[in-house]
Amino acid sequence: MITRSKHTNPLIALALLATVLMLSSSAKSADLPTFVDLPSGLIIGAHAGGKWLSSEQAGKALGPGRKYRLFTLTGKTGDAVGGKAAPNAEVCPDVWEQTLQPATEKSAIALAVPWNPMPRTAKASDKTQELYVKAARDFLVGKGIAKPVVKITQLLRIDLDGDGADEVLFSATNYPGEPGESPPSAAAGNYSFVLLRHVVDGKVQTKLIDGEFYAKASQSQTPYRYEVSGLLDLDGDGRLEIIIYSAYYEGATVTVWRFGEGKLHKVLEIGCGA
Repeated sequence: MITRSKHTNPLIALALLATVLMLSSSAKSADLPTFVDLPSGLIIGAHAGGKWLSSEQAGKALGPGRKYRLFTLTGKTGDAVGGKAAPNAEVCPDVWEQTLQPATEKSAIALAVPWNPMPRTAKASDKTQELYVKAARDFLVGKGIAKPVVKITQLLRIDLDGDGADEVLFSATNYPGEPGESPPSAAAGNYSFVLLRHVVDGKVQTKLIDGEFYAKASQSQTPYRYEVSGLLDLDGDGRLEIIIYSAYYEGATVTVWRFGEGKLHKVLEIGCGA
């Protein structure tokens, strides 16, 4: 198994487990705000009692019959009902899955939350704008790629924290093959990343959310491609979390990032692969 998750502090894990046990004894699983990646069915996690719960912690508290709403970057796309939740014992025992009906092969985030998870919707912009092409080029040069081929794949404008000012998220990927594919090895000049741009005291700041950069060819590393898969309020506070989907040719990872007070914090991560 190849994942990009980090080990959880044992004390934090015990505290989160206690939260789940408390929820299990005092509330039905239908009350647990839960998030599932589609079409994989991987349980991203949950949020309750002011805490972010892991895939395993959320999965253990879930039962069948949970009602979900499906969201993409453009809005709600449907409804589904959850089935049995269980770990992927053969490949990724620490990652739980849940079947949803009707089944889908389309990418979406399934949410079981009582609030409106999309109070604001991202506006897609022209990916060829010179301002952002130059920003991507300068960033890549700073990562050691002397003459980058800039290929912006997403350019999204949205107010993440509800302060009335838009942030800009953009992803870029330069890999061989068809769009959406990840190669088994990296060539010089390959990259994939997601950047956040926002204004602080009248000045634009650019922050890397996640990504990989190959100034030199590498046969030993399996490149991931990165993209924004969701911009949703996962904890009901009115702010939008950033959901990043990254994949390589034998697996995938989903991370959830929180943006506030000009800083990024990773709050959830799941990964599964061969």
